Amino acid sequence: MPYALVALPLPLRQTFTYRVPDALAARVQPGVQVTVPFGRRSARGFVVGLAASTELEQVKDVAAVLAAPPLSPHLMALARWIAEYYLAPLGEVLAAALPGGLEGFAKSRARRAAREDPVMSLPLPERVRLTAEQGAALAAIVPAVAKGGFAPMLLHGVTASGKTEIYLRAAHAAREAGGQALVLVPEVALGSQVVAEFRRRFRGRVGVLHSYLSVGERRRNWELASRGALDVVVGARSAVFAPLPGLKLIVVDEEHEPAYKQSEQLRYHGRDVAVRRAQMLGIPVVLGSATPSLESLANAARGKYRLIRLQSRVDRRPMPAVHVVDLRREAAGDSLLSRPLRAALAERLERGEQAMLFLNRRGHSHYTQCRHCGFVPECPNCDITLTLHMVPREWRCHYCDHRQAASVECPSCRTPMLRFSGAGTQRAEREIAKAFPAARLLRLDTDVARARGRAPGEAGSGAVLGAFARGEADILLGTQMIAKGLDFPRVTLVGVLDADVALHLPDFRAAERTFQLLVQVSGRSGRGKVKGEVFVQTCTPEHPAVAAAALQDEQRFLDRELEQRREAGYPPFARLAAILFSGRDEGAVERAATAVGDALEPEAEAAGVTVLGPAPQALARLRNQYRWHLLLKASNAAKLRAVAERALAVAEASRLKGIRVIADVDPVEVL
Repeated sequence: MPYALVALPLPLRQTFTYRVPDALAARVQPGVQVTVPFGRRSARGFVVGLAASTELEQVKDVAAVLAAPPLSPHLMALARWIAEYYLAPLGEVLAAALPGGLEGFAKSRARRAAREDPVMSLPLPERVRLTAEQGAALAAIVPAVAKGGFAPMLLHGVTASGKTEIYLRAAHAAREAGGQALVLVPEVALGSQVVAEFRRRFRGRVGVLHSYLSVGERRRNWELASRGALDVVVGARSAVFAPLPGLKLIVVDEEHEPAYKQSEQLRYHGRDVAVRRAQMLGIPVVLGSATPSLESLANAARGKYRLIRLQSRVDRRPMPAVHVVDLRREAAGDSLLSRPLRAALAERLERGEQAMLFLNRRGHSHYTQCRHCGFVPECPNCDITLTLHMVPREWRCHYCDHRQAASVECPSCRTPMLRFSGAGTQRAEREIAKAFPAARLLRLDTDVARARGRAPGEAGSGAVLGAFARGEADILLGTQMIAKGLDFPRVTLVGVLDADVALHLPDFRAAERTFQLLVQVSGRSGRGKVKGEVFVQTCTPEHPAVAAAALQDEQRFLDRELEQRREAGYPPFARLAAILFSGRDEGAVERAATAVGDALEPEAEAAGVTVLGPAPQALARLRNQYRWHLLLKASNAAKLRAVAERALAVAEASRLKGIRVIADVDPVEVL
């Protein structure tokens, strides 16, 4: 009687052995989903292997085989690589490969389409005249798609240089070669325009996968993709697992975006998994961005990626003029609109043009303090101050979503002496509406997207962007959801209300991210026939990231940033891994981190791996969990992972009760 090795979606890096009853033997194969007894309950898991015998004395039987289609051998192999590379439980990786996770996939009942679009090869219309640079880029990409073979390419194109058109034509080449294309976008808001373009070219044979869809909708698209009924799948990070049997091309748009890295539990990087998947399948992968990550630029410099440049905008459109407004010299008081930006807005409204205003902080005020007694509202679950929201009026934690009514008086001393600092999009919305009462204003941030829910067929963010695209508003105010990838030809003005929001965070990537955001949001201006302008408001105009973005001098910023990274030993000149400890007992968490750190020192020193810490994380308590970490640095990725794996083994052997220990390989944040 054979035995099945089953991976369960639990934070355990091991598999469990079950006997396969004769009645199920024909159906139990690697990749199928099964129900098995686990302790006093039953659990769903994946069969990841079969064995003819076992040394275990007591083995329970597989209870049932689920009717869900099995994962393909390729996706099983990809999941194994993710589990090994990111030191993650295989069961959690496999569950992440399904829409809504294993439980959600099993419970969902997808609606079958009344009819499927017939397979046809639609002619690709000449929607635009390609520039010489676009033609050269396609001359590199299309033959690689037709020929096959692993070919990683970095498409480094300035904003409005026509990268989406290249994606469309490359996907068309994949279809002409009898295959499918996978297009990853970092956020749902950005995906709405990309999906619209692909559906315009590929009609009904485009599927969408992202978390704003219901599990049933995601499962339906998942099944259509697995049957080859879709030519293109567009999706966010988790779409990297899309079951496309004829996959010929992967595109990762805005490859620099930190949103591609899962920040909790299964900490994989969607971009890097996409590159690995392309390598396993032997197909091209195109990483596109106007501001590539330093790691990707380094891979291009080392010859690992082929670099393709688009240095000019389409139709010879000029880059927008960028003006830096030094807020230290502005006599605007507490106003979010400097005099130059206010005048530029008035001019655009008078001419009937559109403007976009960027502020990467939601809510009304990030920080509230009583000027009489000094009281500051803080989250009871996290080491963070509460953010004031006006609609509804409440103090809210942006990490655990704790909410409490916001009074006009100090909750401590009952005096009306509250001071509000750190303006967010809600406050900006009120000020702009007061300054320009006749202007039609839309706001887009996470609060708006969630409040609107879903309109038929699109996320709430898509509804806002669609209204703005149709000219139903004059001003679009938003967070990073509006900062990249969007194309509104009537936008001739972009205002960055506060360029310093994330500039001074204690993270080695703070300057890089600020530079990228400023370049990206500036690129939303002047994409039509009228030249655009950008106003960047800052208290640190001399900072290299701000100055380089204003001068549109990318090389100046990169040279300085790379030199600092080299001296400090940070990526792309080193590899990082963080060992994260969390639990409800602060002392126990600290002791666990210290014990594991001490145990690692000899092995790390012998392998040339530097161990920093242990230390509390910047947000030391999150959702009532105290958090400490160790940071590992090395020039060799294999040695780094070996030491990180040793840390997990030490923690497991120590049987740390109430303490969770996980690894974050290639972290994008080290706060």
